[in-house]
Amino acid sequence: MAVKVVTDSTSDIPSELAAELGVAVVPATVIFGEESFKDGVEISREEFYRRLTTGKTTPTTTQPSVGDFLEVYKPLIEEGHEIVSVHVSGKLSGTVNSARLAAAELPGAAVEIVDTELASAGTTLAAKAAAEAARDGADAASAAQEARAAAANTEVKFTLDTLEYLRRGGRIGGAQALVGSILSMKPVLKLENGEVHTHEKVRSRGKAVARMKEIASEGAPYEEIAMMHSSSEEEAAAMAAHLAQLTDKVVLTVRIGASIGAHTGPGALGFALRRKGG
Repeated sequence: MAVKVVTDSTSDIPSELAAELGVAVVPATVIFGEESFKDGVEISREEFYRRLTTGKTTPTTTQPSVGDFLEVYKPLIEEGHEIVSVHVSGKLSGTVNSARLAAAELPGAAVEIVDTELASAGTTLAAKAAAEAARDGADAASAAQEARAAAANTEVKFTLDTLEYLRRGGRIGGAQALVGSILSMKPVLKLENGEVHTHEKVRSRGKAVARMKEIASEGAPYEEIAMMHSSSEEEAAAMAAHLAQLTDKVVLTVRIGASIGAHTGPGALGFALRRKGG
């Protein structure tokens, strides 16, 4: 009996990594007006950002349904597998609740649900930890514990061109205090207790990026790092080069897709830093 890892599209897990580790991705839905698309299946990252930046309709998202999860879970269970399902923070999305409800419809099946309290690159690192444990022979409970440990020891920080997309989507959490007359600020944000909070107030993009590099360096070295972005390739490459100095492992580059990009907008840049020992 093998353990299979499932995640959702808000993890932004690179398709090559998912294929290598055998991780199944359940897509969220992104909605532009009357049109809806399965993230990464019916709309590419390139098309999503083209619509986001040139269209007049603000996109919204909906989490995968219970049925969406069952479509993935059932064949795996029928093949005799155990499942570890690793997901975005339950405070940011109803995805993990859909996963739990789907698991409840499979009595007797071994399905471990993990709420990482993270998103994007942070969830990628947790799913990766579970998949690597499963590859090494761990059962579902042990692989799930690896994911939880990785998540608990991972910090996610990022900066955005604007807070407007977070505000519109209702995902702004503890950073709400920045909304209003200072929407033009470029703060360094963080995920804390599953929500978005302000880490530091910074007044320019350049200063925010420079400060993020300093923040990353302060805690080095790291067990593992994943960089996430919807910014320019040049800016992302410069950040990746800096982060590469802070870990012995290859820095994962995670391109933010529609599920997260609808709430961060273009120009998002950040990282997930997994501390040593977790």
